[in-house]
Amino acid sequence: MKPLIVLLVLVVGAGLIAAVVVITVVRVSRGQRPREQQMAELAARLDGRSRFSIRMAELGLGRPDIHWVAQSRGYVLVEHQFGKYYEFVRLPQTPGPWSP
Repeated sequence: MKPLIVLLVLVVGAGLIAAVVVITVVRVSRGQRPREQQMAELAARLDGRSRFSIRMAELGLGRPDIHWVAQSRGYVLVEHQFGKYYEFVRLPQTPGPWSP
C-alpha cells in the first residue's frame, strides 16, 4: 500500500510542477509581444458583444492601456481581483464601431 501512495504523490507532484511551468511560459511569451499588437488583438475581441471577459494572465498590457482600448470601443472596464480577470461591459448609450 505504501508504494502506491508514494507513486501517487510523485505523479500528482510532477503534474503540478508541469502545470506551473506551462503557465509561467505562457505568461512570459504573451507579455513579450509588442504593446501595439496586444492592443490590436484586444480591440478585435471587443466586437460589439454586451459583455466580454478575459483573464489577467492573457494580457501583458498595463491597466491604462486596457482602459484606453475599452473606452475607445465603447466598453467599461471592470477589474475582478478575486477571480483575476477583466470584464468589459458595453455601455448602452455608445454606438458601436459598426452602428449606422
